[in-house]
Amino acid sequence: MRKKWITAALVCTLVLTGGCGKSKNAEADNSSTDSTASGIAGQYPDSKITKLGNYKGVEIAKENVEVSDDEVQSEIDNLLASYPEYQKLDKTTVEDGDWVNIDFVGKKDGEAFEGGSSSEGGYDLLIGSGSFIDGFEDGLIGKNVGDSFELPLTFPDTYTPNPDLAGQDVVFDVTINAIEEQVDAEWNDAFVQKNTDYETVDEYVAATKESLQQQKDSDKAYYVMEAIVNDSEFEYADSDVQALVDTQKQQYEQYASYFGMSLDDFLSNSGMTDEKLKENARFQIGCTLAIDAIGKAENMTVSDEEYQSGLEELASQYGAESGEAFEEQYGKEDVENSILYDKIMDYVVDQAVVK
Repeated sequence: MRKKWITAALVCTLVLTGGCGKSKNAEADNSSTDSTASGIAGQYPDSKITKLGNYKGVEIAKENVEVSDDEVQSEIDNLLASYPEYQKLDKTTVEDGDWVNIDFVGKKDGEAFEGGSSSEGGYDLLIGSGSFIDGFEDGLIGKNVGDSFELPLTFPDTYTPNPDLAGQDVVFDVTINAIEEQVDAEWNDAFVQKNTDYETVDEYVAATKESLQQQKDSDKAYYVMEAIVNDSEFEYADSDVQALVDTQKQQYEQYASYFGMSLDDFLSNSGMTDEKLKENARFQIGCTLAIDAIGKAENMTVSDEEYQSGLEELASQYGAESGEAFEEQYGKEDVENSILYDKIMDYVVDQAVVK
């Protein structure tokens, strides 16, 4: 439970990329504070906060918490790019670099295999893109519009999308329907109806603004905590940092397995170095210690009513049968710490000033 409620908090996200340097501009409470190994900060017993920075009226930039027209337009541009349109060309012979519309059926031992056939309307393929297994796209070069033919190929020895096909000989029945050019889709109601769950451009824009604003509202907590952590001072224990790095690596290893990648390759492709992981860990520890210190400074506690309400909310969030079952599973202390953490977060976020 303890790991769940800490890692679930946006401000302590493991994908942090920003730095944790000390701010020179924020006002601070210069008093030194000891962080005990109890309550919220109990999971980091060897680290401590030595100075709690300013946490009242923390200033955050307007662009970080308000949706701009450019951000909405970026979503529209991404949507248009995801659903391009194609126009047929008079060209008849396929060359490298052409867009082609094809129908195909992949067969193994004469039987069509799952995921090896095009859908209704054909498949738009860029020759030379490497989208298909070796030999497929090259096998289309020199063919003409209207040609139907067999393309015998062999799947690579390692084929993550479908291991059952790895190293197997197959035959693709292919028909070339057209040679095309890709053109930008037109932004109108018809496009919205075809490619989204909305009926009009206005409906899509309104929903997109709302979705982006919800994300911004969540991000606000991160920016507030980033400012507080930057303006505070800590003594990070190597043991606490490494323990958290190990936890991060376990999570990334799970993600890597989804893509059939090794942990090292996944971290490299994600731009995650050991130092970046340690930076993330220090920030997460700093968030927790700062929240704990703020709660103590403000004498904040959880009332019986707040506890019961928070317990029911957590039980619902995690799909527990009841609040009592959730409490039994995770323990009252961790449940109370989770509720207190959120209460303190709400306290500092509500006081933040948007500049």
